[in-house]
Amino acid sequence: MSTPVVTSRWAGNFDCSVCRRKRLMADEFSRNMIQKHRTNGVPLKCKQCTSKMEQEEREQAKRNANIRNKDNNNDNNNNNDTTTTTTTNDVVSTQETRKCAGSCNQVLSQSEYNRNQWAKGEGKSRCRRCVEQSLQEEATQQQESRDAKIETARRKVEALKLNKTGTTKTTSQEIVAAESELAALQAEKVTGLKPIKLSSSGRGGRGRGRTAGRGSMRGGIR
Repeated sequence: MSTPVVTSRWAGNFDCSVCRRKRLMADEFSRNMIQKHRTNGVPLKCKQCTSKMEQEEREQAKRNANIRNKDNNNDNNNNNDTTTTTTTNDVVSTQETRKCAGSCNQVLSQSEYNRNQWAKGEGKSRCRRCVEQSLQEEATQQQESRDAKIETARRKVEALKLNKTGTTKTTSQEIVAAESELAALQAEKVTGLKPIKLSSSGRGGRGRGRTAGRGSMRGGIR
């Protein structure tokens, strides 16, 4: 524990269904993706693939919008002024716009939103760029927070070991508790499962209940 742990060499139990990478750790996926996979068996898609697909969808939407604009311009050039005005108005009316509920706060056309975001309705839809930016920020924050907790726990273990002047029971228990906390955080990074805190031995009601029960069978405690 005296040196930082090289987590890049760790291996997990998750596989991405898109890029086919194997034995990935849980932090390669969003928390929502891990939850859906465990609950409904949804195929896993890593953060890299999610970001790449969002980028491809955004670029495809731009290409489609450019094609529509060119077609509309060609149609307008082939019509007279009166027909052009009517056609232009029709085109504008069919290209619905909406104000993005994300950080950009811009009024954008439907092509700038993915299908799921557009279906959320006015005031709730975020454009493709804002969605991708939000996913990247969330992933970065989660990664930094998790790594910071692991580093803090590691330093705590080191400090306790350096401050240990004897083999007193209290100090040993503190070191074991700190090492357990560090191991739990490292396991969460790999598995995505949060550690479960158990009650201390000897403090649970069931333990005392069993002792009292045995005592009562022997005539009780005098």
